[in-house]
Amino acid sequence: MLSVPRLFFKGKASWNPATGNNNDQWPLYDFTRAELNWDFLNDPQQRPPIGITPDNVREAFPAWARKPRWYQPVDERGRPLPGWWQNPGEWGYFGGMEWCLHDTARPDDAGPGAVTDTRFTGGLLTPGGPLITSDPLVHHPQDPDSGGIIDIVGDPFPHSTFNTPGRMVDNNPDAWWGTSFYLKRFQIGSRIAPQCYLSGDVAQGSSMNSRWLNLARNLNADGQLQIAGVGGAVLQACIPGDARTLRIASGVSDLLDALKAALARPGVRGLMVRLTAYRTQYFTAAEFEHCDSISDPNERTTAQYRRLTELWDRELREGRTPSQNPCVSTVLGTVGLWHEDEKVTSAPGGRCLLPSRMFQCAYEHKEGHGHERTTSLQGWCAPAVAETQTVNGAVFVSLDLGNSIPESDSRGEKANLGELRLVVRDASHAHHVIGDIPFDAYRASAYEETAGIVDIQVPSDVVPLLDTGTLELHYLPGGDAVPLLTESTVTAETDERSVYLDQGEPGSITVQVRERGGIPRHDVELVVQQYVPDPPQPYAGGGAWHKPDGNAYKEVLDLATETVTVSAGTGRATVTFRPVRPGCATVAFFPVERYGPGTPPEVIGPAPGTEEESGVPYGISWASYACVRVLPFHDDLPRRFAECWNAGFSPQDAWDFLYRKVLYVHDVVYPVMKYYARLDLGDKESVDRNIDQIVALAERDLLHSTLYMPVTRELSEGQRRVLKTYQGLVNKGWPAEKLGEW
Repeated sequence: MLSVPRLFFKGKASWNPATGNNNDQWPLYDFTRAELNWDFLNDPQQRPPIGITPDNVREAFPAWARKPRWYQPVDERGRPLPGWWQNPGEWGYFGGMEWCLHDTARPDDAGPGAVTDTRFTGGLLTPGGPLITSDPLVHHPQDPDSGGIIDIVGDPFPHSTFNTPGRMVDNNPDAWWGTSFYLKRFQIGSRIAPQCYLSGDVAQGSSMNSRWLNLARNLNADGQLQIAGVGGAVLQACIPGDARTLRIASGVSDLLDALKAALARPGVRGLMVRLTAYRTQYFTAAEFEHCDSISDPNERTTAQYRRLTELWDRELREGRTPSQNPCVSTVLGTVGLWHEDEKVTSAPGGRCLLPSRMFQCAYEHKEGHGHERTTSLQGWCAPAVAETQTVNGAVFVSLDLGNSIPESDSRGEKANLGELRLVVRDASHAHHVIGDIPFDAYRASAYEETAGIVDIQVPSDVVPLLDTGTLELHYLPGGDAVPLLTESTVTAETDERSVYLDQGEPGSITVQVRERGGIPRHDVELVVQQYVPDPPQPYAGGGAWHKPDGNAYKEVLDLATETVTVSAGTGRATVTFRPVRPGCATVAFFPVERYGPGTPPEVIGPAPGTEEESGVPYGISWASYACVRVLPFHDDLPRRFAECWNAGFSPQDAWDFLYRKVLYVHDVVYPVMKYYARLDLGDKESVDRNIDQIVALAERDLLHSTLYMPVTRELSEGQRRVLKTYQGLVNKGWPAEKLGEW
């Protein structure tokens, strides 16, 4: 990716998740059973009472999910903290799980000079060379129609040219670390230069995944960012260089010409797209503008939810489709080359630098009467990757800081850490300077020009040390060098970031292991560890990992702590397992060379923690792992459905069984189906009329497609078999015949 040519883009991304089961305040959903949490919803001790049961769920749950409810947080000692009002269904109750690279909240009325799509801002043809902006593909702010636009689409419906949107799915909806982004194709085009375009399908069966999801990407010193607005994540996908699925017409664009020509180089497999999403904003539609002036964040949240409730109530009362409320992020990214040695398509490759120490920096801000005040901020930098390349005899280290250095506040300026220094540490622990990075080279304006990629020419006497040395990024408070990031000389990553298993189904994960960005030259060891959510499900707010202990934290997979040896010259390991019970597990990989041979910590949280023996920070944000969702154990469900039908050949009884055991949760938790897809999953006539399409889109071979239903991928194989049996009864006209033995 970091080789040239590179094409840089900047703009907006919209995320429209369905948040009815994604609640950090109340445990309304049981993720292990993929059902509503009846124990909570019908708990007589809840104040005010909720009183939702399987008998009244269709009417009661949507009404309750849309109504503001007081949330009272408490501190570690149980003392109350400032609270707020919000809807249990949260801000995206009518979301459709779509994502795209343009602003869908205010596509036509974003305000003067506001950006609503994602456009190319420049390119680079040589490392450290001049930024190219005089190209038909490059956007110029003074010309709204200039420049090439980049966006994504999903799979088309069968026998159609209409593409579905991209889809975003949480493997574990209770967690923040397991989102996959499904798409079919990247598209690049220009309004004023239509002869310049690119269309490329991503690698088959692949998805983009939230990598290095840093919950402190923005230090939020002014307190104006809400929910996940403080976070940032890296997403990556690869486009194979197959002429049948990758088409480039350069026209008069030197940047596209260079990209097309580079595909013919030895060792180039295709194109890679890497982007960083950050500074996410919520309630951005015009209807919420009056809330923006409320300085207290809890009061602002309350006002936003009250306004959202008013909109939904009025729209439903008038028979209109309820508004969706997507959040919108800033995105920066790069289109570059995908090489043969980059086996993992969805994770940044190369030499990986991981956090090692916290930083402190000054923050200047204005208080009342215009007085300026300086305070101190502290935080962690997020991972970076580096690659070495030689151009005309000069050696460069290209360092991708796309998600590494935090911003200070909602205005988006980078934290000023002063001059940064890239060094290589040799075997005797001596440090050799590769080059310095002044603040002006990583501040927001410079960062946005090159998507955070910095090229540093290596002094000739340091070049021989790169092959066996360890890269470090230092900052220099008071003149003393402090390593913010240190290279993990051995890394482990997988493209199988989101795995779904049914009852009794074996599972496996293939892990790609690299040493200083290449295939290991000696045997290396990985410690493989299973974790489950902390607190245990179905409690709300799962924010950490906990080792199974046989008690509250029960194992989901038959995977104990084990050490895997990866032989020199292979760079690949396979981990196998079987499900023990339904639930959500995380399988994490710890290279012994970085973390030591001991067992990993009992708990790993979102905030970095240092393991006492090794002194190496652990954190979910930069861990290597895969998410495994074991779906509910429903192998006996088809037999029970057959018994229900055979007892009286009643279409109504068959429908009641299907709704209660398969459809109800998708009906009430994801109302987008009713209001946007015009498929009422609670109406027998609607389901019977569309049963063939429902079954076709629920086939498991569509699991990696944007067409798959349910979008949440929570349908068990037992439920799928019930759907198909019900389909047979509908299509045969409800014959009074017994179903066979199961």
